[in-house]
Amino acid sequence: MTNALLIAQREYLENVKTRGFWLSILLMPVLVALLTTVSLLLSESSAPVQYTVVDNSSWVLEAVQKKLLRSDVQTVLESSILPSAKTEADQATLTLLQQVRMQTSGPDSQKSDTDLFVDDVIQLLYTLNREHASITDAPTLLEQFVAWWQEHPDQVLEIVPNASFARYKYLELANPSVQQLNELIKKEQLLGYFLIPEDPMSSTEGAVYVTKNLTNRDLQMWFAGVVTTVVQTQRIREESIAPQVARWIQQTVNFDTQVISETGSLESAEVGDTLQQWVPVVFVYLLWISIFAITQMLLTNTIEEKSNKLIEVLLSSVSARELMAGKILGIAATGLTIVACWLSAVLVLILALPVLLGAPLPLDLASLVSNPFYLASFTVYFVLGYLFYAALLCGVGSLCDTLKEAQNLIMPVQLILFIPLLVMIPIGKDPNGTLAIVMSWIPPFTPFAMMNRAAFPPGPLTYLFTTLLMLVSIYAALRLAGRIFERGILMTGKAPKLTQLLRFIRHGDTPHN
Repeated sequence: MTNALLIAQREYLENVKTRGFWLSILLMPVLVALLTTVSLLLSESSAPVQYTVVDNSSWVLEAVQKKLLRSDVQTVLESSILPSAKTEADQATLTLLQQVRMQTSGPDSQKSDTDLFVDDVIQLLYTLNREHASITDAPTLLEQFVAWWQEHPDQVLEIVPNASFARYKYLELANPSVQQLNELIKKEQLLGYFLIPEDPMSSTEGAVYVTKNLTNRDLQMWFAGVVTTVVQTQRIREESIAPQVARWIQQTVNFDTQVISETGSLESAEVGDTLQQWVPVVFVYLLWISIFAITQMLLTNTIEEKSNKLIEVLLSSVSARELMAGKILGIAATGLTIVACWLSAVLVLILALPVLLGAPLPLDLASLVSNPFYLASFTVYFVLGYLFYAALLCGVGSLCDTLKEAQNLIMPVQLILFIPLLVMIPIGKDPNGTLAIVMSWIPPFTPFAMMNRAAFPPGPLTYLFTTLLMLVSIYAALRLAGRIFERGILMTGKAPKLTQLLRFIRHGDTPHN
């Protein structure tokens, strides 16, 4: 055992003393942060997708455009957000918006006056947009507001970041043919176009959305929802249903989500509560990456030392089983160091975000990531999962002189290792369901399944017996790997095929017999 610990110390120090090791550790969180930042910047700076509409009804499109304008304008008037003032012109804008909001929502304003102002804004904006015109002289407050809306869309987006024109841009075409529209889609100048039937009030037959991108249905769902609301509103008007009755009929039944606290009382569920129950899925993914990467490091290390004959030097001083145990323990310590650095980097980034953003985070992400139960579960299942897969890959690595030779032998192990990724979302949704229970009792999947169930712990007996199952499985895997390692580490030549390896395991003869 002393020799094994000495070899483990050598393996660990050999890795952590190199600059490349620490650079590779830092590279992972830096790449994740960089990719996240770039994706957010690209999503924010991406141009709105273009679409157009062939309106055979002659009224639906106008109603849709006015409804979208009304929604955006009302959000600006009701929002407490004001655009930043960097120049005198910006300060004039702030004064204008304050005057408009005072007139439409001040103590002396009446609902009818507010509605009238909004109606006038919508009608003027719609007319100007349709005629591709703008206001050159804006003496009244209404005209000043409309002129600001047209000339400063960036300031509008500061107040209404989800405004319709930020995501989708209507392309106005004069009597386009279907062939012309299809050609625009082929040239990617349009994401798609809509055909509205002549009488959408009585039937939706003939309502068509044409596109070549079937993976992006956001535009279709968004426009269909707006058209549905417009048509429903028109049907209510034609049936002379009072507005308050219509609102009552269309009122949805919303259930307030509550959770049972640790004291047994009911509390309203917050966003953080939902994230708290999905955090184990993130840990499962990190667990998978860690085990996969560290076991591959062990495999590479074993094959490299065998190919350069260093193994023969080491075996002159220690037994094969001591060598294997030392390599597994040393790489395990290396893996724990890597994982600890990754988790620390995530915590530092979360703690630094409020300073970088200049505002506190809406959620306490630090407490989610640093949950003691999750961290303890992650550490235990990393060690158990690593030891199980390390034993298998170390035994395989002892039979091969190159990584290319090892690919065929480790393929079954890698395929097994991918299964937890496929089931982590279903288990996360039903952590005490049949799938979660079955996966918890299959040793290759136990660490991942039990980590996945951490949001709803199954009970101490399940933890106890699954841990005992893993320990027995690790012992069996180490015995099997030790048997292969003893005979395979000094072998040279072509690696055995999988069938030969299985015969060797069963009968104990050499893989090449």
